[in-house]
Amino acid sequence: MKLSIRHKLFFTLLLTSTVVAASLFLFLQWSFDRGFLNYVKSQELTQIDQLAEQLTSYYAKQKDWEFIAHDLNLWRSIHQEVFLLEPGGATYQKEGKMGHFRHVAPPPIDPRGIGPRIILYNTDKQRIIGGPANYKDSLTLRPIQYQDEVIGYLGLIPVTELSHEGDLRFVEQQTETFALVTLVMVGLSMLLTFPVTSHLLRPIKALTKGTRRLIGGLFKTRIPVSTGDELGRLSADFNILAMTLEKNEKARQQWVADISHELRTPLSVLRGEVEALQDGIRQTTPHNLELLHGEIMHLQYLVNDLYELSMSDIGALTYKKIEVDPLGILKESLELFEKRFHDKGLFLSVTMPANISHFLLADPDRLQQLFTNILENSLRYTDTPGKLEVAVKEDKEHMKISFQDSAPGVESEHLPKLFDRLFRVDPSRNRAKSGAGLGLAICKNIVDAHQGTITAHHSPHGGLEFQIKLPLSA
Repeated sequence: MKLSIRHKLFFTLLLTSTVVAASLFLFLQWSFDRGFLNYVKSQELTQIDQLAEQLTSYYAKQKDWEFIAHDLNLWRSIHQEVFLLEPGGATYQKEGKMGHFRHVAPPPIDPRGIGPRIILYNTDKQRIIGGPANYKDSLTLRPIQYQDEVIGYLGLIPVTELSHEGDLRFVEQQTETFALVTLVMVGLSMLLTFPVTSHLLRPIKALTKGTRRLIGGLFKTRIPVSTGDELGRLSADFNILAMTLEKNEKARQQWVADISHELRTPLSVLRGEVEALQDGIRQTTPHNLELLHGEIMHLQYLVNDLYELSMSDIGALTYKKIEVDPLGILKESLELFEKRFHDKGLFLSVTMPANISHFLLADPDRLQQLFTNILENSLRYTDTPGKLEVAVKEDKEHMKISFQDSAPGVESEHLPKLFDRLFRVDPSRNRAKSGAGLGLAICKNIVDAHQGTITAHHSPHGGLEFQIKLPLSA
């Protein structure tokens, strides 16, 4: 039989409460027995002190202990005067010239049996009367004083357990009271355990229900955070997870929609051109074939970019890193674009240090792809006439490369999104000019793979500035 967490929590709290109540009962019982026994001992010592005063008055008349040394009845009668607890009493009369006291009435009852446990000693602590004759165990001794001198001692054999019927009955009543209190505590624990369990399980139920909704694809699910404990933090983390899944789902849907749009356009053009050739509307001329070839090449570039981007995302893009001269790679990339910039009417300015004292541990082909994509982006979007300034700086740990072009620029809210895949500032722009929106996303993955950073800013010339920061080799 599998127990639910509700039952486990209920039985755990109930067992804990029962154990605590039972432990408290045993402790209270032990403490009361011990305390009551000490109370009885203290009462007996008080009676011993009273008996010492009574014996002192007798001693004052006789000046020694001979009057009681062999008179057991008198001994019993004297301490019964102190220990008598019942109404009435004993009467005594004095007989003879020796002043001995004789017991007339029957001695009253000693309730706790303290009399047989009292021993009278002289100043040398030699037994005079009372108690066992050869008792040698530990005693509680109380001195008997007369005129500021010790004339003897009273010894009391300590009680080790309660034996008086009244004491035992009182202890039994207290035990029953403690047991009743314990049972009430256990009963209250059972009653309180139900609401406490429900309160503790409420966030867990919400988490369970929310998790099932997430499994069903309802990523808008959120659960209330009602506590500040671990369950509350878990609920907050659940909401963050749900928000992340919702965001990723929207990104996936947008990704599929954008890919479908990017692939549909060249395929539609190809289909239209081929059907026109088949229907005889267009002639199979070198010019028309060149148009078809251009659409095919554009489609191939798009598929290649998508493939490289997906490989980079899963970490499977191949990087062959070696010690390379970054300035040499940048110069080669700039030379490839120099004529295209000139033909479009864009001025290309380059500022580089005379030499670089450090090299980069990088993949030269990927670095060239990085520089090519950024140069292609500036060439495609910069208005004519315009310019592009390329500047290279280095410190002890990093190389910094900046690309600053002229107008047009980008709104500030769009700057962080430029490296998102398939992002376009103007989605309605001509695809032939704006491209698929994958070049900068690939650039970011290349820079990340080289443990560098790439950021977009406003250019002082009215356009965009891309700043690349790459770590130098030690």
